[in-house]
Amino acid sequence: MNEETHNPTVPIGFDIAWSVFMLLWIILTVTAVVSIVRSDADPVAKIGWSALAVILPIVGPAAWFFASRRRQNAL
Repeated sequence: MNEETHNPTVPIGFDIAWSVFMLLWIILTVTAVVSIVRSDADPVAKIGWSALAVILPIVGPAAWFFASRRRQNAL
């Protein structure tokens, strides 16, 4: 086989790490969206937070959990 056309496969360790990261991201995002929907925020805020949680991986859900904790502590 010609070296220029050879496409090496992804190392198994990288593949496993990427799969675990994606699974954790999906779990975190779904958990955040469920938490947002179940919150007592107004519907417009729920839509905005849900969009933020889906569009910004890790940062969006983390921001929601941080903001919701601060709001619960303020009440």
